[in-house]
Amino acid sequence: MATELFGQTGYRGTAIAEVAIRAGLTLPGLLHHFGSKEALLLAVIEQRDADSEAYATELLGREGQLRLPSIPDFAGRNKERPGLAKLFTVLVAESLEPNAPGHEHFVDRYRALRAIVADMIIAGQQDGRVRKDIVPKLKAAEILATLDGLQTQWLLDPDEVDIVESASAYAENLERDLTAGL
Repeated sequence: MATELFGQTGYRGTAIAEVAIRAGLTLPGLLHHFGSKEALLLAVIEQRDADSEAYATELLGREGQLRLPSIPDFAGRNKERPGLAKLFTVLVAESLEPNAPGHEHFVDRYRALRAIVADMIIAGQQDGRVRKDIVPKLKAAEILATLDGLQTQWLLDPDEVDIVESASAYAENLERDLTAGL
């Protein structure tokens, strides 16, 4: 319930009393479990991230290799679960201000994701699969920004933007960029 409501109306637009009603709880009962609206939001974010991390681990394995053909699979998963994709996008936007409840979480999350992708690029450079002139930290930020941007465009205009097709085309272009001349 909370995931759906936060995805539809954002943190600011979601009344915790409405979450309680939809969950079949009283407001005091919901607050007993979570303590506050902010704690509920953080629990929703943590659950969404745990689901995403489990899926990524399953799809990519633990080898730490940059697997570009997997990018469309992530997009396909989001297409099947548009409510979670929207929740993520809404919560990131609402967390831009330093005093927002999710701000630190998303700052830390993006730092960690950039580091993981940069490490994969470095590993690819070390074993000769990725060009040496690529700056891993910058390319990692570009990759995440592109994927987030494609998701936002798809959420805004799903009839015009096919998230899976767009992610597939991006993965192919990215592979050419990373391997050009090798």
